[in-house]
Amino acid sequence: MSSDDGFERRGERERVAGEAWDAMYRLVFEREGQQRFLEACEVTGLAPGVLKTLLQLRAEDPTPMKDLSDRFRCDPSYVTSLVDALEAAGLAERRSHPTDRRVRMVVLSPAGEQAQAQVHKVIGAPPAAFAALSADELRRLRTLVRKVAKATDTDGI
Repeated sequence: MSSDDGFERRGERERVAGEAWDAMYRLVFEREGQQRFLEACEVTGLAPGVLKTLLQLRAEDPTPMKDLSDRFRCDPSYVTSLVDALEAAGLAERRSHPTDRRVRMVVLSPAGEQAQAQVHKVIGAPPAAFAALSADELRRLRTLVRKVAKATDTDGI
């Protein structure tokens, strides 16, 4: 059964997609990406869960704590402990929602913005392994990864 994208067999698309995902996963979570994340934890002095929370916040867009709990699929009490750590480090603060005082919002502080910038500097540099690709290959990779990211974007970012 031929398809318009060149896959000859029905299961080959799933196999190739799985192989591509596995390679991306290993690059990000098992190799240099993981080392960079741990380095960012060291630079900021934050535990991994707290750093992950920091990266979810935007200074111009307060985040309801419930949204963090939903996003992380965790108990709200865990989010409370993560936000406690961010507040203790001076990186974020809690505020009441403007129209519903029951809702607690998390707002990134100026120090939190600086910490985010440090983290992005550490994790944002391309992996050394990208040197194996030509400029044309890097452009194609960028285009493909952006296409995949756009297809999975549910936040409109």
